[in-house]
Amino acid sequence: MDTLPIFPRHEARPLPAKFAWPNLRRRARLASFLALVALPTALAGLYEYGFAADQYVTTTKFVVREQMPQSAAPASVSSALSGFNPMLALVEDSQVVVQYIESPQALADLPPSLSLNQFFAAPRGDFWARMGSHLPPERQLLYWRRMVRPSLDLSSGIITVTVRAFSPQDSARLAAQILQGAQSLVDRMSRAARANALSYATQTANAARATLLADQAALAAYRNRYAVLFPELTAQQQSGIGGSVLLTLAQDEAQLAALRAQGQTDQSPQVQILTSRINAEQREADDLSARLAAAPGGPQSLASVMSGYDALTTTETLDQQLYAADLQALQNARNQADERSLYLESFVQPLVPRSSIYPVRWLVMLETAVAGFILWVLAMLVANMVRDQLD
Repeated sequence: MDTLPIFPRHEARPLPAKFAWPNLRRRARLASFLALVALPTALAGLYEYGFAADQYVTTTKFVVREQMPQSAAPASVSSALSGFNPMLALVEDSQVVVQYIESPQALADLPPSLSLNQFFAAPRGDFWARMGSHLPPERQLLYWRRMVRPSLDLSSGIITVTVRAFSPQDSARLAAQILQGAQSLVDRMSRAARANALSYATQTANAARATLLADQAALAAYRNRYAVLFPELTAQQQSGIGGSVLLTLAQDEAQLAALRAQGQTDQSPQVQILTSRINAEQREADDLSARLAAAPGGPQSLASVMSGYDALTTTETLDQQLYAADLQALQNARNQADERSLYLESFVQPLVPRSSIYPVRWLVMLETAVAGFILWVLAMLVANMVRDQLD
């Protein structure tokens, strides 16, 4: 007798075609493609064409130049060896201007009527592009660098500044303000360079003048000390008087010798008078000689006074020549400072744009689609690798 099974046997039925693995894979790929590629691209297009605000670009171009003196000599070997290069200096000055436009100082120099909130936090800007109205200064600087782009062409020294804003008028006004700020910076740099060029020459001239005044004071004190205004003239006068005394002494001695030859004795009145005169003249001659040149260890002589006086006058003469040379150098520095100055020359003025350039809507959609497609491909590769490991 055949026994019946307790549980009935059911035969396995195949799954419907729509639940087959190939169909599920195709549907998963399609869903992932729609989620990673089609949907982000559609959202990007919706935002760009429906909500994104137009951005207008104004461009200004200028160069930093230096007005060289007309009397400037051509570059010498020494200047070349010293490393001074005017073109390199202009490039450095241009770099300073570019760094200034990207610095917080440029934001601080904006007038109150041209605040960043007025330009970039206005309601006409879209949510994604406009600046928050309560951003800290550091975030405002980052936003400024995104909307204001200065660049320097090293080969020509041309500085190009592109400014983006949400209206044509704002873009042109901000570009004009940036140009004015750069001009003010170049003017300050020119004044600073002029002051630095005159500083050393002025200090040198002042030091030479102080030295000359000290020499004159020392010379005046020396004259007062020895009660001699012009030692050379005094020496000439003393020499002239000494010569006259010696001449009279010689004449009196000759007359005395003649009287004695005639037989007159020392008791003769004429002989006594001549002898007294000769003794007085001899003492006068000795005194004059002592004044002109004293013996070592003796009193101060006119010769030693003249020696110290000559040393002081020689020093004063040299310092006068140095002071005159420093004054000439100071005048030359002033002339060159007046002729040599930095200035900003703008050859492309900021104009009001007529049409918007940014955002490039089709490019944003294309970038979104490409990025989504790359992400989708990577996701498919990872999914296939995981499925192969599970199998």
